[in-house]
Amino acid sequence: MPRGSEEEGEEKLRDKLIRKLTGRAPGAVEREQKKSLPDRLKWLEKKHKGDDKAAAKAAGLSLTTWRRWRSGKQKPKADSIAKLDKATRDALVPKGRRKRISDSTGKGERGKAPKLTQAPPTGGAQMSAYITISSDSRPRDLNLGGNLPPGRLDQVVNQYIEKGEDAAIAELKKAIGEYLHVDPDDIHIHDVTGIDWEPMRYPKESDGNTDDQGEIF
Repeated sequence: MPRGSEEEGEEKLRDKLIRKLTGRAPGAVEREQKKSLPDRLKWLEKKHKGDDKAAAKAAGLSLTTWRRWRSGKQKPKADSIAKLDKATRDALVPKGRRKRISDSTGKGERGKAPKLTQAPPTGGAQMSAYITISSDSRPRDLNLGGNLPPGRLDQVVNQYIEKGEDAAIAELKKAIGEYLHVDPDDIHIHDVTGIDWEPMRYPKESDGNTDDQGEIF
């Protein structure tokens, strides 16, 4: 029998995914929204090394508008708040983590089929979950990294930044569907025990005289 309801599985998937994207619990943007506007701007400036010009640019705003908001002389409209929320999500995903996620998929070497004499790549994105597909309910270890195209999980990051947590979860489910060769709507997740982004490790080509131990980068 499945361990946990789909609602519980969805909650665990959200928690694991958002923590792996941002290092924070889900709802970080909502928590930022509860702060005063000047405090939100100060936080974003801190994320941009104290540079208000860089922070304003990241949010798609003019420096004049930014400084008027910060001083309380002007209040943002709804569309500007949406830009601020997007900039907040963008700042929540560290650049190093984005590269790690980007490097965690790669079907074959750089998208090419490996040679028959070549050891397959190791590492990559992994996910462990209890999943039901049709009437088949069981724990599954998903080797996403070795079976999805290079950079496939970049789209999960992009969806989080552009639209938020729900969009990121939907994109990850879509990637899981591609891995399992099923419609993502037919995937029912009841539990998630782990998500990891390990860079793909590609073996060196052997010269016939040495063992191929693989190159880690």
